Amino acid sequence: MSDVCKKNYIRDIYRKIEGAVLVSQNEKDHDCTITFQTHSILQRFMLRFDQLQLDCNDHLYIYDGAHAVSSYKVKICDKSKCQGPIKYYWSLDCTPVYKNPGDCCPQSYDCSHLNKLSKDKCYVNGHEYSINETLREEDANACDIECRCMNSDSDNGDAVFICAGTDCAFPGEQPNCFFRHTPNSCCGGTQVCLKEGEERATCEVDGKIYKDGEYFEPKSDPELDCYCMPGYKGENVEPFCKRPKHRYCSPLFRNPGSVLKQCAPVFYDGQNSRTDCSYATRCPNANDTIIHKHDNTKAIETDEGKMCRFGDLLMHIGDELKEGTDPQSSCMKCVCELPPHPTCQKRTDRECGFLWNLSDDMVTVEPTDSITPIA
Repeated sequence: MSDVCKKNYIRDIYRKIEGAVLVSQNEKDHDCTITFQTHSILQRFMLRFDQLQLDCNDHLYIYDGAHAVSSYKVKICDKSKCQGPIKYYWSLDCTPVYKNPGDCCPQSYDCSHLNKLSKDKCYVNGHEYSINETLREEDANACDIECRCMNSDSDNGDAVFICAGTDCAFPGEQPNCFFRHTPNSCCGGTQVCLKEGEERATCEVDGKIYKDGEYFEPKSDPELDCYCMPGYKGENVEPFCKRPKHRYCSPLFRNPGSVLKQCAPVFYDGQNSRTDCSYATRCPNANDTIIHKHDNTKAIETDEGKMCRFGDLLMHIGDELKEGTDPQSSCMKCVCELPPHPTCQKRTDRECGFLWNLSDDMVTVEPTDSITPIA
């Protein structure tokens, strides 16, 4: 690529290369346009990337034409390099804010619409529910049974959806039988018993084989709930797949009080904060303090939209919250990665100074001698 994409010319240089394989070797600051051309307009060609590695600021645009003008057909960037609780913000319908148009990773999210929410209302899919109002079918997932907007038992009495408990019993399968789950069922599905000589149907999805009744998430749309069933031909449509009527890990549905108090999402030590649902939150308390770790060689950011807010505290990118300011914040690292909220991750038990002693009849927690518990 460095031989083709020269930057020391006053104007574009056109070079004809036949049958070439282009190899990039981690070149930096390249702005290069490469045109592939066939002998005839009736001919087609294929672009194949044997190994494609993009940084968070790299972009690959593919145009259908002789020049890189008008609208591009495909834009490729590697969002796996982006940091922060992106799925958390997405589930709250926050708006990504980019430093430059066309950037791959956002520099922050705008969640200002959450400031207009009332603690006496329930919210889902942009719909507002009053106290004692029942969750409508258009907003209910399969396991949202008899959900009603109620005052919670918290000190503030924030409104929250309270649903009937579901206790899914899974009886043992009979010989040569299995349960056929579907996107519309909450607790399993109907038991299907194969006749003599009959084979269980399978589905191939993203190179993996699933059996009839098994759950899968297509890589092209991981938000779909899909189950393998007879007749599946690679199209992720009903009755095989269905999009949830509301996002499963929406904090506004599960724990709206934490959203109103602008608490930070908390993830287990093995979770990916970018793609996974948070399991808890850390809320501000009077003892919170900031450990400043931002880059002192750069100008200090003064735009609050590019800083994390935690209670009355403002954090620069890289700053951390002190651990253990209350029981809720023990053994977790909270860093300002992607404003407006810090990202919190539980540390491993070994980092926290505890080892689990597992036996057949008991579980004990033993402090380790070689590790000092984090204050």
